Amino acid sequence: MVHTRTRRGISTFIAVLLMMVLAVSAGVVIYAYTMGYLGGLGSGETPGALSVDTSSGSTSQITVWVRNIGSKSVTMDKAYVGGTPQDMGTGNTTTAISEGAVKKIVVSGTFTSGVTYQVKLVAKDNTQLSFSVKIS
Repeated sequence: MVHTRTRRGISTFIAVLLMMVLAVSAGVVIYAYTMGYLGGLGSGETPGALSVDTSSGSTSQITVWVRNIGSKSVTMDKAYVGGTPQDMGTGNTTTAISEGAVKKIVVSGTFTSGVTYQVKLVAKDNTQLSFSVKIS
């Protein structure tokens, strides 16, 4: 007596359902990762948003008008020019920029005329603003 085995796989309907479950779960994982990353790397606190209205520089200081375009107040903490920490000038060390406001920030130092410097301003909540300024 010869036994013939017939191989049967899962039904097409079950296979489609399994593929849909895999696709939805992959989408949920990607969404959770992306929202955690864009939301301040999962820290629960979103960084602020700043923009430069105008900037100028002389051999002794760099002046920049900073606008807070975020949804919370930002307190400026540090300034770097060409990667080197610089003094933010008198009275600027705790400059708070409220939502929608514009503030003047002065970075003191010794700069060379005709050179373009990369400036980075960092707030206490790690909000960063980078821009270039040519010294006149």
